[in-house]
Amino acid sequence: MRKSILSAVAGVTFLLGIAACSEENKYDSSVVTDIQLYLDDEAYSLNTGSSNKPLFIYASDGRYVANYSTLYRFQLPNGTYRVVATTEADSLPHPGNLNDIVLNQDPKAEKVYALSAPVEYTSPFNNPLEVRMYNRTGTLRLRATDRKADKRYSTIRAIVSTPISGYKISDATFVKSPIEVVRNTATSTGGVNYTDDLVLFETETSQEAVTVRIEYLDEKQQVVQTKDIDGTFSILPKQLTTVSFELNNPDEPTIQNYTVTITPEEWEEEDITPDAPIRVPDGYTFVSPGENINNVYNKLKSDETAADIKLFLKAGTTYQFTSKTLDNIPKGLSIVGQEPKAGEDLAVLELKSSLSMESENLIEELHFENLVIKVDAQDFFRLKNQKFHVGTISWKNCEINDLQRTMWYQEVDAAQKQIVDKVCIENCRILGLNSGKSGLFGLSTKQDAPIHAFEFRNSTFHANDMTKALITGVSSMKGNLDIVVENCTFVAMKAGMTFFDLNAKNITDGSVTIKNNLFSGEVDADNGTWFSLHKNITTRTFENNYITNGFALKNWGVEEDEKPVETALPMNELFEDVSNRNFTIKDKSSEVYIQGIGDPYWRK
Repeated sequence: MRKSILSAVAGVTFLLGIAACSEENKYDSSVVTDIQLYLDDEAYSLNTGSSNKPLFIYASDGRYVANYSTLYRFQLPNGTYRVVATTEADSLPHPGNLNDIVLNQDPKAEKVYALSAPVEYTSPFNNPLEVRMYNRTGTLRLRATDRKADKRYSTIRAIVSTPISGYKISDATFVKSPIEVVRNTATSTGGVNYTDDLVLFETETSQEAVTVRIEYLDEKQQVVQTKDIDGTFSILPKQLTTVSFELNNPDEPTIQNYTVTITPEEWEEEDITPDAPIRVPDGYTFVSPGENINNVYNKLKSDETAADIKLFLKAGTTYQFTSKTLDNIPKGLSIVGQEPKAGEDLAVLELKSSLSMESENLIEELHFENLVIKVDAQDFFRLKNQKFHVGTISWKNCEINDLQRTMWYQEVDAAQKQIVDKVCIENCRILGLNSGKSGLFGLSTKQDAPIHAFEFRNSTFHANDMTKALITGVSSMKGNLDIVVENCTFVAMKAGMTFFDLNAKNITDGSVTIKNNLFSGEVDADNGTWFSLHKNITTRTFENNYITNGFALKNWGVEEDEKPVETALPMNELFEDVSNRNFTIKDKSSEVYIQGIGDPYWRK
């Protein structure tokens, strides 16, 4: 009995101890609720959906604690912290001790740094967390005013000597240690119109200045002449210091006749059209130049609150997905480039491996738009036994050059394990295909793994080496198959190509609509097929299609009144430059130009 009583007392004591510990734990942390962020003394806020995390939290002794966004409240254990903010989170190494972090001058002179001094912040965080960031860099612009070229050199080397080598974050001071920043700029104009911008740590705070030396290099990269620019130049934070001078004045062994203007970096002296602000579509995350797209993708991939992964890329910028990043995509993915302005290029998306999908849930869309896509793998999609159902896979206003093999390589071990409702290609140029005997979209011939609809509109398909069809392997699929091909240009540079292999013997319903297309290529009248159509494709429309004069195939696969009409001109006379993949219609009086046949991209 006594033993039981003692056990009961011990149990009660233990429970009370747990309760006491729980009560203590209620109050051992606090929530940061009010964050006030400033950049150059003006209120600063992140765009909704931004992946940037500007706040870096360190313990009072400098130990790294955490990295947070300002878009959400966050919790910290009670204590005293040192908080640093920056507009570019990738610029700070973490984890790392605050006392050891020094940001070095970017040797490429491209990085802009905007950082705060460390702010002390102590729990219970009743007061607002106010952090003021300041631009720590400025821009030196070197600009030639020459009107006469000097063809002795092909490269201009600017060597800037600066007394500031870095910035120490823990005490917000610049590191004084002279370094040289070197920039080589190719010139085909002998220096005429030369302009170069170098981003440097500002020297105003330290009351210092930079000097500039110019080296002139020939085609063998040998220095043929050297000139110093006489004088020194201050680099002011977030200011543009423009030095305008003659590169090719033979009477100046040292450049002494120059002008200096200092203006805000946003202001331009030239009469130019200012850049439009980047407008990020609703729901998209903007991936800024220099930001790691793999990190942004992986964060959204693992974010359970994000139904889809939507990335917005800046025009004229190159982004790269490393190998395996896009393996087994688990949810919707949309990658859209900013629509380029006049004279600006599309965003470039480099894929270091093929894409694949895997999900128990419906993936509504995989979408690519306003992109030059470079695929460093045999296939765009490469599938092996993953399970998925995708609503739509689409490419819009994209360029894909020299794809090694296929857009769709498929292996699957069970029926209905891989399903796509629709594939859309609109306003795209897919050039230099090397599929050989593989179809561009080659479905599984062993299992019912369907793509139920294809829509190709206002696009060009050009094949270097391809004899198999653009769409093939549909013999095992069931259900419906619907094909729409309108206003497209097809050029087969290897004779004897089969264009569409639609032997869909197991479908229950099928349709094809083929209108206003132009077909061309090398000729082999003893080989090649235009359309192979199974009788299950009961609805068919062939209207206003053309082939270039002399183009021939062994089998057209359609009724006489469905065959394409021959143009007056052969391929090499109709198109601007076939060998260089320029299919612009030269003859604006031709029937294809007047009637709007083929890809409208080439009717200029």
